[in-house]
Amino acid sequence: MAIKVKKRHGTWNKIVSPIITKLILKKKCNYTYDKCDIKPPFLVLANHTTDYDAFGMSKSFDTPIYFVMSDHVSSKPFVGKLIRHLVHPIPITKSTTDTETVRNILSVIKQGAPVALFPEGNKSFAGDMSLMKPSIAKLAKKLKVPVVIYTFEGGYLTYPRWSKVKRPGRYHGFAKRILSVEEIDALSNEELFEVIKNEIRVNAYDIQERDMIKYPGENLAEGIESMLYICPKCKAISSLHGKGDEVTCDKCDFKATYTEYGFLEGAPEKRLDKLDEMQKAYVKSLDYSVYTDDQIITSDEGFDVKQKIDKYKNANLGEFKMNLYKNRFELVAEKETIVIPFELINGYAIEAANGIQLSLTDGRVYRFKNPNPVSGLKYMNIYSAILGKEMKF
Repeated sequence: MAIKVKKRHGTWNKIVSPIITKLILKKKCNYTYDKCDIKPPFLVLANHTTDYDAFGMSKSFDTPIYFVMSDHVSSKPFVGKLIRHLVHPIPITKSTTDTETVRNILSVIKQGAPVALFPEGNKSFAGDMSLMKPSIAKLAKKLKVPVVIYTFEGGYLTYPRWSKVKRPGRYHGFAKRILSVEEIDALSNEELFEVIKNEIRVNAYDIQERDMIKYPGENLAEGIESMLYICPKCKAISSLHGKGDEVTCDKCDFKATYTEYGFLEGAPEKRLDKLDEMQKAYVKSLDYSVYTDDQIITSDEGFDVKQKIDKYKNANLGEFKMNLYKNRFELVAEKETIVIPFELINGYAIEAANGIQLSLTDGRVYRFKNPNPVSGLKYMNIYSAILGKEMKF
């Protein structure tokens, strides 16, 4: 479906964006921004920290921006239709090479409007950068427009991906650098990718150790088990639980406190990005060959499973138990079992705090979401470790 630039998109942007900015970004997130004076068309590339980044970025520009957005949002029955009518984001299926998305970006740019996207494709789980595809440099060169590198600071600690609790401290957005068409043309794809990657990268804990801003709130640790899936003391899988501001393990005596500064005091390493590095190293170190084909490595109940129909529709398949084996995923329900061998997986993504998306070589796309604070990240990182692949998150 070709995207047409329409006047109403700008009108609604002027009406809806200020409301969200006032009620949520300013009041609940303490968001501030710098203005950027640039004429369209242009491409904006930014790091991704919260669900409100697009609204925050919009305040820096005087022209409405067309955002590249995961189609798991546009496929929501009511909300998706409303969003498409108001601002018509450019839908993309995460974990796939989406030629239709590239065509839509080119079309919007040719119609004279700016486009924005988040090259990491995901909000940060632990405060550092997620894996970014080199193809973003090819796209930037192909568009023949200026590229704005936009930076968010403080967003991760304001609203961690694993949490439902906003904790206002400092959340600021600004255009860090503008690359002219001439600068872009003078660089190779590899050189341009390195420039984009280095300019976009923001580590929340590097900044926090320098500035030490308070991010106060209640129940600061709740939901953290969707990000921390390995106990840093006993190495048990899925044994950690966040309650109030405390994190405990139900397999050993580990106990730590998540503070207003975003650190986990009492843990072997208080920075979540360092703890994430530790748990990734641990799952990489395991010998998965000792598991039999029918031995479950990790498992969780309560996954709501959907199968993608198109960019705007999903079919609900019901509630399943997720089992991870050394060579496959199995989704088990009372009347049906869906088996997904690793060799059929073409790509994967994490959606929201713990949702999983698997794209298969035969074109099927499955989406799994759990209302409980289980870790979707756990499944994808163990899967990557088994196959010796780089972990994306």
